[in-house]
Amino acid sequence: MPLLPRSNAPRSSMLRLGSALLSALLVLATPEALAASKSRSKAKSSKTRSGTSKAAPVTPAPQPEPSPEPAVEPASEAPKEEKAEAEAPVVPVEQPRAVVAAKPAAAARPAPAPRAPAARPSESSSKANAGRMRIGVGPDLFLESAKLSGEQGINISRQDESFDYSSASFLSATIWLNTTVPSVSERLRVGAGARIFGNYGAGGGRTFGFGLLNEAFAFAEYGLPVADKMEVVFAARGGFSVLVPGQEFAEEIRRLQEQGVGVWSVPRVGWLVGPSVGARRRMTERILLRADILGQVQQQFLFATSEDIDGLRYTKNWSTLALRLGLSLGVEFDF
Repeated sequence: MPLLPRSNAPRSSMLRLGSALLSALLVLATPEALAASKSRSKAKSSKTRSGTSKAAPVTPAPQPEPSPEPAVEPASEAPKEEKAEAEAPVVPVEQPRAVVAAKPAAAARPAPAPRAPAARPSESSSKANAGRMRIGVGPDLFLESAKLSGEQGINISRQDESFDYSSASFLSATIWLNTTVPSVSERLRVGAGARIFGNYGAGGGRTFGFGLLNEAFAFAEYGLPVADKMEVVFAARGGFSVLVPGQEFAEEIRRLQEQGVGVWSVPRVGWLVGPSVGARRRMTERILLRADILGQVQQQFLFATSEDIDGLRYTKNWSTLALRLGLSLGVEFDF
């Protein structure tokens, strides 16, 4: 029995069915691959942008919109799908650039403060010592023109006991203490002092001893610099004087007391006032020399009594008025 040739129809149908399935798988896989490639490209570009602030932003190339899934087509369309996949644009991925750390800006150095001009040694020392207290001492040479004005009265009878005189001495000594007044001026100084005359009396044609004369005064002075370490000093003083009775004046008090007149052997007081002008020079940091010409007016009250004694009205008034012109030499010490 002759063998019949096998039909090829079933085999060809299976081949066509396999080609159709392969084409369908390629069509389905192509959009997913494109979507995965796009997501990887976006992730890499975002990492590149976040990794460096200096990298230029990458503008992704426009991606083709995914086409709707095509229906299963015959095997003849498979080559067209493969060709379209091969012709799809490839998005270049820019490699991340190495990030160069920015160098920290150098810290700005502060501008040096301007230096003040150095003061000369004499100016710096004078300013440093300007606020110190000073104590001074020195002798005074003086000339005097004075008058004792006095009268004694019993009832209506009056006896003039006045006479002019000059001091029997020409020397006295003064000690003082002063300091500055910064609230007003560094050149203004105020202070206090004492002047001792010792035994004070009239000389010349009419001798008369008054006793121990002393003065206490306050003063103010203003120093005006005129040269290196030198200044002119203008000053004024005012105060009171105290006379301790002695010699002829003490004898007159005792005589009146023996006659029953109520006079006391207590010190007599007076007042004084006067200006001065002079110069002062700094010798060392703590020692200064000065010389002043002083004019002074002083009045001393000796007697001022009025009373009835044995029915008689007794009065006695004595006072002195002296004008003195002198030269005062002194040394001052800063401390």
